[in-house]
Amino acid sequence: MGKTDKAQAKLHFESSENPKPRGGHTDEVGVASEGLESDTEPELKHILTKMQQSLATIDCKIDSLSFRMDRMSEGLDKQAERINAAEHRISMVEGYHNTVALAQSKMDKTVAVLQARVKDLEARSHRSNI
Repeated sequence: MGKTDKAQAKLHFESSENPKPRGGHTDEVGVASEGLESDTEPELKHILTKMQQSLATIDCKIDSLSFRMDRMSEGLDKQAERINAAEHRISMVEGYHNTVALAQSKMDKTVAVLQARVKDLEARSHRSNI
């Protein structure tokens, strides 16, 4: 909203807060009666036109913001899908890591058993040769 739009909106708001009837009479609560001057009708039509234009502008801005929000929501949904896929891949890698760690542990135990057997066989071999 530009500076002139804001100024017009403020002027309109102030004038709508304290309506000043032009011509004619007012009743006890200050509402203008039917005797309005003829030059007021074009002015009221002009004000109505301006209000309709402002309403159309606001409606257009709302549509634009709604469209942008929809696009952002779609973007967020896509990001959420990518995050979920990444979390799934991380989970799979963690599973592979655990599998490899278990296999490494089994291999270490097997190597230790085989080394013990080799030492035992070497010891038997030395005893047999002596």
